[in-house]
Amino acid sequence: MSRLLVQVAALPGGRASPGYRDVRAGLLSSVLAAAGLDLGGEAAVLQRRCSTCGGTDHGKPEVPAALVAGWHVSVAHTATRLVVAAADAGPCGVDAEDVDAVGRAPVTAVLLAPEERVDAASVDRVARTWVRKEALLKATGHGLAVDPALLALDAGRGAPQVVRWQGPGPAPVPEVWTEDELPATPAAPRALVSAVALRAP
Repeated sequence: MSRLLVQVAALPGGRASPGYRDVRAGLLSSVLAAAGLDLGGEAAVLQRRCSTCGGTDHGKPEVPAALVAGWHVSVAHTATRLVVAAADAGPCGVDAEDVDAVGRAPVTAVLLAPEERVDAASVDRVARTWVRKEALLKATGHGLAVDPALLALDAGRGAPQVVRWQGPGPAPVPEVWTEDELPATPAAPRALVSAVALRAP
């Protein structure tokens, strides 16, 4: 059975925090240990490759030692939390967004496909669509190099399905999808997390 593991850590100050790299290394080690991998310091070694241009100074991060063992990883952060996902089904992607921050950002025009714009008035639905799309585009390796409006997902609260794909190559096929709502705390606002593992080619 395919596995998709997701863990969250507090990260006051977000990616700008001086402790960002240490928290990320610890969370990567923790997730990969839960997957049964004891990689030591290699769990924190990330390499990037952009599937659009082939560049190695940006693009989807992976842990080479985990890839050898058949596990893919993905990393996301909000202003106050860090999230790491790992999957053995195929490439994975994870995204996390503060709901109120999505509500304040003018994202609907670039985020929503025409058939999704009925949800534009609901901040929760826009935020859910955002984390789903970014997780999926991270899993494909394209990230936001692909216009999110070229991708349409169903609007249900179950495992999302790709309704329309106009990005490069064949439409991605989700193998496992998991979602969670992180409640507000005194130190962090309410956030949504979405993680997907694609069917291996």
